[in-house]
Amino acid sequence: MHASQTLTDQRRRATPVLAALTLALSVIAGTAAMGASAEAAPYRDTLTGWADRLDAAATVLETEPERPITRIGSGPLLKRGGSGERVERLTQRLAELGFLDAARRGDLFDEEVDTAVRAFQFSQRMKVDGLVGGGTRVALDRSPQEAAAQMRRSALSMRAFRDTAPDTVILVNLPSQTTTLVRDGEEALTMRSIVGRPSRETPLLQDQITHVIVNPTWTVPPTVLKEDKLPLLRAKGTPGIANAVVYLDGAPVEPAVVDWSNVSPRRVRIVQQPGDHNALGRYRFNMTNPYNIYLHGTNEPRLFDREIRTVSSGCVRLEDARGMAEALLATEHVSTARLDRMLDRQEPQWIKLSQPVPVRFVYWTATVDDRDAVRLHPDIYDLNEDTAPAATSDPAVPGSAIPMPPAQGA
Repeated sequence: MHASQTLTDQRRRATPVLAALTLALSVIAGTAAMGASAEAAPYRDTLTGWADRLDAAATVLETEPERPITRIGSGPLLKRGGSGERVERLTQRLAELGFLDAARRGDLFDEEVDTAVRAFQFSQRMKVDGLVGGGTRVALDRSPQEAAAQMRRSALSMRAFRDTAPDTVILVNLPSQTTTLVRDGEEALTMRSIVGRPSRETPLLQDQITHVIVNPTWTVPPTVLKEDKLPLLRAKGTPGIANAVVYLDGAPVEPAVVDWSNVSPRRVRIVQQPGDHNALGRYRFNMTNPYNIYLHGTNEPRLFDREIRTVSSGCVRLEDARGMAEALLATEHVSTARLDRMLDRQEPQWIKLSQPVPVRFVYWTATVDDRDAVRLHPDIYDLNEDTAPAATSDPAVPGSAIPMPPAQGA
């Protein structure tokens, strides 16, 4: 049987619980599509539509009776060929959702389990790879009632953002790992992003971009220096950074000839020179917060292919940093040709924005995609959707944030 036909047959055998979830994720899209115009709606209207659809989807799920579910629980990646207790819980959960025959439950991740996982991922509009990593595991472990709660809270936060955000703003949604530029009330561009890992969370900031730096250097921030780079210097005599200058007490040194065993972090500075190898890529977007958090490009574009992109040290990496730079610098009369010439100079160049651009970080674990279907995202920082303070705090205070552990660097 063809793989796509197998996926279709798996979906048809889904239980009423899954059917309700599928309905919440897709059926209401038809109503939205009927009223869509050829031109994009103002972003505030878009958010209103998203919030309304999330509430409608939540209403569908809330009619479902609560049933016990098997939780797979956190742990290593599960994939074909694996076995063990968590695989047994995976097969139990797939059977509960109707993607696997109850008689196939067991502790072996075989071809049939792989097919069932792919069918589930397809139904959730996730990357269909048969791998049960963080995103797929969270989706499997989520009950209809929990999904409804996500939708309600995100809808509430969206309406608060709609009512308080300026007409021009950069919106960073941490759970979906996306960044959107809204200019004069219209969505200008949206791109994938990379945000802080759970041990170095990206704070829920309200800030502004004041400068665009073309060909930035990267000075290793204190946390990364202390926890990552100084241990490397001590162990191997290198910071593990391409084209970097290491300073000891303010003077450049050859790191391999220094005894780093008794050197304190405050005496060390590491600066990576500009270029395609630079951790910030070719663009850095400076903000004013005290956490050393900013937006920038990257020298690792392959990371944007991941479904869960929580791998930075706190800063936000942009998939299309060039597009963001062009959009922000257009009002500064910097043409694409001039930007190319600046890149060719291979040295840092700062452009101050005549009008700083507001930036808002939000925490929406339920959104609506470009096909008008509901998407649910992992609670990457275990904040339990506590987004109301971020949505209602004073938008006029640059650099403000919900208190979180400090995060720094790339």
